[in-house]
Amino acid sequence: MKPLLVLLAGAALAAGPSAQAWAQPGASGDAGTNVPARADTLPAPPPPEVALRASRPPASQVRAVILTVANGEQAEPTARSVFLNCAPVGGSHPSPEKACAWLNRTGVDPGALRVNATEPCTMIYAPVTVTASGIWDGKYFQFRRTFGNDCEKRSAAGALFDF
Repeated sequence: MKPLLVLLAGAALAAGPSAQAWAQPGASGDAGTNVPARADTLPAPPPPEVALRASRPPASQVRAVILTVANGEQAEPTARSVFLNCAPVGGSHPSPEKACAWLNRTGVDPGALRVNATEPCTMIYAPVTVTASGIWDGKYFQFRRTFGNDCEKRSAAGALFDF
């Protein structure tokens, strides 16, 4: 019963004040008080479902990703995580433009995470596991990869997992 009341109250609030309540004296519950008619009342806002549809991009244009980094060979528990939005560019990633450029270049292909042999990294084994999951051009994706150490992660993914 409570959710129905909340829904009805929300619909009543979304409809806004009616023009009739402004035009009739005493209609607001103040008996004997003359409330002047208002010609400058605004029309009622659109229903919430119409407003939500207008503010969301089509599913084919959604590019949103959650990136995580975990110490060790397992993805849990995560040491760090960020949200990356690439349409429009933003989120909590420290370099969203660079990370989105990397994803645009590779097409969110986990096979593109290759360690660059020209960048020297130590042979110390301190595994780092990265994950990415989200929606890219309307399709859900996820991948996970474990690197031998943080240097290898930076060499393969550049700014993508640099947070």
